[in-house]
Amino acid sequence: MTPITHLWTRLTSRQHEDAWIERLLFAGPEALVIKAFPASRTLRLQVYTDQKTAKCLLKSFGGSVRPFNAASWEPPTNKRRTPLHIAGSLLLYNDQESLLKDQKKAASSKIKSLVIPAGMAFGTGEHATTHSCLRLLCNIAKTCPSSNKAHWSLLDLGSGSGILTLAAELLGAQKILGIDFDKRCVSIAQKNALLNNLARSHFRHADLLCWNPPGIWNVVAANIYSSVLTTVAPKIVAAIAPQGHLILSGILAVEHDEIINVFTQLGLKKTSVIIRGKWCALHLHQI
Repeated sequence: MTPITHLWTRLTSRQHEDAWIERLLFAGPEALVIKAFPASRTLRLQVYTDQKTAKCLLKSFGGSVRPFNAASWEPPTNKRRTPLHIAGSLLLYNDQESLLKDQKKAASSKIKSLVIPAGMAFGTGEHATTHSCLRLLCNIAKTCPSSNKAHWSLLDLGSGSGILTLAAELLGAQKILGIDFDKRCVSIAQKNALLNNLARSHFRHADLLCWNPPGIWNVVAANIYSSVLTTVAPKIVAAIAPQGHLILSGILAVEHDEIINVFTQLGLKKTSVIIRGKWCALHLHQI
C-alpha cells in the first residue's frame, strides 16, 4: 500500500456532496473524510493519501495540500454520545468510558458490546459500508444453531480496525482471521482485540492480489474496493465452505449488479442486498 504522507483539503457546498463522493471514490472510502459544520451549508472534504495523488487533486480541484504524519495523528476529540445498535445483537462504543457508564445495562442484556475507538484504521461502524456488513454478519450469526457454533469460522478480508473480525468473535465464531495490506491497520486491530479482551481473533498482514486464503471458512467478509473484488473473486469464492456465506461491501449502489454477476457466475447465489445512500452491501451464499 502507498504510504499516507499528505492531506488534501477543500470546502464545498452540501448540495454537491454526492458528486464529490463519486469524484473521489478512487481514493477509497477509508481515505475520504467529509466534515459537516453545524448550521452551515458548507462541507470540508479531506483525502488522506500520498504526495503524488495529493498534488493531482490540488491541480484538478484546487483546495490545499499539507504533509501528514500518521504516526503523530490523534483521533478527533468529538465522541459519539450513544452506542450504535446493530440488528439487536451488537452495541458499538467508540470509547471505554461510555461503555463503563452503560455497564449495568450491558451486563443485564444479551446484546454484545464492542469498543472501537476512532483511529487511522477504517471501521468504527458509522460508515454505511461497515454498518451494513455488521448488520449482515449479525443476521448470519442468528442462523447458526448453538450446537454448531464451535464450527463457525470467519475470514475478514480488508479488516481495517478489526471491527468485523472482533464482532464475529463476540457473536460466537471460534476460528477468526482478519487480513489487511496495511501494517498499521493490523497493529490497530490487534490493539482493539486487547482492548475488548478478545483472544480468538487473529490478524495478518497480506496483499490479496498475491496471497491465497488458507483453508475454507463458513463466513467470508470483504469490505474492499469493487475493482479488487472483481480481480480476486475466484480466490474469495474458493475460500467459502459448502453452504457458507459471503458478505461484500465497499461497493457503489450503481455497481451492485455487476458485482453480483461476477460472483453468481462463480457459483454463488444472492441472498440479500442492503443499500444505504450511495453504498451497498451484498450477502451471497455457497450453493
